Amino acid sequence: MNLVILSAITLAEFALIILVLVFFKRLKKSEQLLLGMQNNQDELMDRMVRNANLEQELVATFMQRQTELERLNMAMEERIFMLKRLIKQADEISRSPYLLREIIISSKKKGMTNEMIAQKTGMAKDEIELILKKENLV
Repeated sequence: MNLVILSAITLAEFALIILVLVFFKRLKKSEQLLLGMQNNQDELMDRMVRNANLEQELVATFMQRQTELERLNMAMEERIFMLKRLIKQADEISRSPYLLREIIISSKKKGMTNEMIAQKTGMAKDEIELILKKENLV
């Protein structure tokens, strides 16, 4: 009977040793899995930090571009104002009687007809004839 009890205890100890070995094997797998997850988490955190830095850079460059666009817009507004003023001056000069008289005289000397000169200057044909008579070019 002692032998049977001793055999049963030995078998129980053997089963217990097998269970402990299986437990440690699973524990080792769990540790490896946990270590892998930890590495993945570290990589994810690194990516998130890089993305946050990129986002900060984008925001900074966006603000710089925004400032530059505002400066360019102001410069363009100034140029528009200047060009409008120059166009107004050019219109005033091109409508001056002296310039129109010179255009009419030079056009007639080039052989243009009174109708062609009227279209070119936007004046009436009678006005052109009057100017040409005054200059003795008719």
